[in-house]
Amino acid sequence: MPITLCRACNKPLFNRRPQTRTCNAACRAKHWRYSKVTMIPVSMMLNLTNYALVKKAAESAGKSINDYVHGRVISESA
Repeated sequence: MPITLCRACNKPLFNRRPQTRTCNAACRAKHWRYSKVTMIPVSMMLNLTNYALVKKAAESAGKSINDYVHGRVISESA
């Protein structure tokens, strides 16, 4: 049986439930904080032609311009 490690501090998890991921509450909180995605606001400047293209693409996707651009940035970085 493989030994599982705490996802926060990498200590071995002996005599724990099989679904256990962390060794204690402090490590669970640490893992939760680091697993959250941080959103950073970014301002973009587009000329009218590019804005019209992005707006049209967002409308055809049924999203707001912000959601459309965010989705494109996330999908291209992954």
